[in-house]
Amino acid sequence: MPEPDNRPEPTMATRFSLLLLMLLAVAGCAGTPATGERQYLLPSASQPVAAANLLVRVRLAGYLDQGGLVVETGATTLSTARTHRWAEPLGDQLQRALAHALPANTAGTLTVRVTRFQGTADGDARVSGDWHFQGTDGDPVGGVFDKRQALERDGYEELVLRLNAAWTAVAAEIAADLRERGGQ
Repeated sequence: MPEPDNRPEPTMATRFSLLLLMLLAVAGCAGTPATGERQYLLPSASQPVAAANLLVRVRLAGYLDQGGLVVETGATTLSTARTHRWAEPLGDQLQRALAHALPANTAGTLTVRVTRFQGTADGDARVSGDWHFQGTDGDPVGGVFDKRQALERDGYEELVLRLNAAWTAVAAEIAADLRERGGQ
C-alpha cells in the first residue's frame, strides 16, 4: 500500500507564482519565431519622400510580389526563400527609394515595371525592367534597365545590399534621364 503524501499543500501565492512563470515562458516563446525567420529592408527606402507633384507607381512581376527574397537556382528556375523575407512589401520599398532619388520639382506620373529583382545563379544581384514618365507638360519619356551588382560574399544580407545598390543606380539613371530630356 502506498504511503500517504505528507508534503504541505501549495499555497495560493505559490500556485499564482508558478502560473505566472509558465505564462511568461509561453509568451517569451511566442515572441521568438521558431523558424529562424529574418526580415530585410532596403537601406535606400528609409528616407522620407517629399515630392508632392509626382506620382510614382512600381509594378512587380508576379513572382516578386510576395514576401520572400528570390534567387535564381538555374537558367530557368527560381527559389523563393521561406525564412529570408522582406519586412514590408517590396513594391512599397522600391517606390519610396525611387521617389526619394528624383528631383523634388518633378511633376507627373512615373510608372516603373520591375521584371527582375533577385540573386542570380552566377553570384550577382540583378534588377531589370522598364519605366515610363508622363510629365504635366511634355512628351512621355521612358527607358529600360538591367543592372547587375556582384555579390562580394555569400548570404542574404549581402544580396539585399547589392540589390539596393542596383536599384539606387536605376533610380539615379531615371532621374538623370528625366533632367536631360526635360521630363521634370
